[in-house]
Amino acid sequence: MSTDASDPASTQKEKLRQRFLRYRQSLSEGDYRRRSAAIVACAEELEELGAARTVHVYWPMVAQREIDVRPLISHLESRGADIVLPVVLTFVRGETPAMSHIRHPGAEHLRANRWGISEPPSGQQVDLETLDAVLVPALGAGRNGHRIGHGRGYYDAFLSAVPVPKICLVYDACLLDAVPCQSHDVPMDILVTERGIARV
Repeated sequence: MSTDASDPASTQKEKLRQRFLRYRQSLSEGDYRRRSAAIVACAEELEELGAARTVHVYWPMVAQREIDVRPLISHLESRGADIVLPVVLTFVRGETPAMSHIRHPGAEHLRANRWGISEPPSGQQVDLETLDAVLVPALGAGRNGHRIGHGRGYYDAFLSAVPVPKICLVYDACLLDAVPCQSHDVPMDILVTERGIARV
């Protein structure tokens, strides 16, 4: 979703987006790895993931200090879970945000799209009804359950049709008491930081 200067929530979300991006850029390589590992360790304790057979996960943009969920993907696969990755279908602002959902073919088969996001270039389309949990990327979030993404609307369009636990991994420094929300925003059920798990 593009920022609407006439909408106070949209303006505030853009300010928070820039704040959270600056925080990511401030992380040293070592701090990034330590914080990502701590967040993943907390996520591994979630009963929702322990029971899940099919988990929708994002592939991290590590160069931009997005929380590195690759060890979590390996952990889930090691206990037999199927991993599903999103594939962006529309790139032009103004078009309806759309993604397809493909079974993870293995890291060696992923290819970067025009935004640098690693995706399966092709593969088995997964029925969303088979998902048991979704790991949702975010720049930041609020304890009110809402998240700040990149503002393009892909995940909200997807999550509105998925009635399973929505789990948001976020740096503790980017977790606020509340963040603004708009009518199209889909709230999270669980927030995971370096310090632990918060259920909304």
